[in-house]
Amino acid sequence: MSQTNRRVTLKDISNACGYSVNTVSRALRNDNRLSQETIAKIQQIADDLGYMRNIMASSLRSGHTNLIAVIIEDIQNPHYSEMISQISIKLRAYDYHLFILCSQFEEDYVENALSLALSYNVSGIFLFPKIDSTRDVDIINQNHIPLVLIDRETEKNSNDVVRCDDYQGGYLAGQRLASEGHRRFLFLAGPQTNQSQILRYNGFLQAISDAGIDTNQVRMLSHTLVADAIYYGNLESVLFPVDYTAIVSFNDTRTYSVMNFLLKNGYRVPEDISIISFDYLRQMQPYLLPLTSISAPPDKNMADTAVELLLRRMTNPEAPAESVILPVMIYDEGTTGTVPTLDAKKTVIS
Repeated sequence: MSQTNRRVTLKDISNACGYSVNTVSRALRNDNRLSQETIAKIQQIADDLGYMRNIMASSLRSGHTNLIAVIIEDIQNPHYSEMISQISIKLRAYDYHLFILCSQFEEDYVENALSLALSYNVSGIFLFPKIDSTRDVDIINQNHIPLVLIDRETEKNSNDVVRCDDYQGGYLAGQRLASEGHRRFLFLAGPQTNQSQILRYNGFLQAISDAGIDTNQVRMLSHTLVADAIYYGNLESVLFPVDYTAIVSFNDTRTYSVMNFLLKNGYRVPEDISIISFDYLRQMQPYLLPLTSISAPPDKNMADTAVELLLRRMTNPEAPAESVILPVMIYDEGTTGTVPTLDAKKTVIS
């Protein structure tokens, strides 16, 4: 039989060390009923042969794996990649390992990712859902896999979830800018399938309405429109004319592209244009430019909460679903200020 691509097996280790396959298996699991000398000898031979544990074979015997799947659209956003890194570190303390499935906004990928996660017999799933992810959630629940929704919910949610208070975040942004005298706004939206976008926008509109400002003074640019303008290098097509004094942006990654463009083209922040955003990436990446941003307080960690919820669900599948909504605050880094006395009239600097 061809040896090409054949993995080292417990039988190979058994043949090399003279112990039975059962003893080898116990030694590799550090079974304390074996002597430390026997365990050390077998593990050394396994290392010399290049043995790697077959997780799938182990899961067939035990009925579960130590794999946890995370299914997400956009891992390029540092807000999410940092959160996933924290989740992975915390899970390793409980001998679980993270299995990342990223769709990069591919429409049908989540269902394919679920199929892959199910085939690996994962012990639990973290899902960053869209509003219309109800079918995906139903599939997970029907297969009795512990599930935690992160950062947002579905329309009819009955699962554990941890997210920030996005409505309050939007309200804080509107309240801050209204108090500084701003009356004309540009809102850079996130995806409309993202619950956070809807809540932040509605909270913002409520805040300026409460301040007696006409909500028709908000010009909203769609997620796709701004993303395309950034990708093709023609932000001037969506940002000009500057008929606003303040920008509210869905997240920091988008905001930095816009702010850098405005600075390059002679606009001062906040003297000419105030900017406020969400996620506060500088908390994790202090080398970024200062940016006033809204996020959870330092002692409210979404990654820790998500892991705690999943471990609880795996231990007690019948426990009532828990919804944890983290408070938010403004991290003031000086990019908002009082409205200019005279509107800045600027053109693109070539």
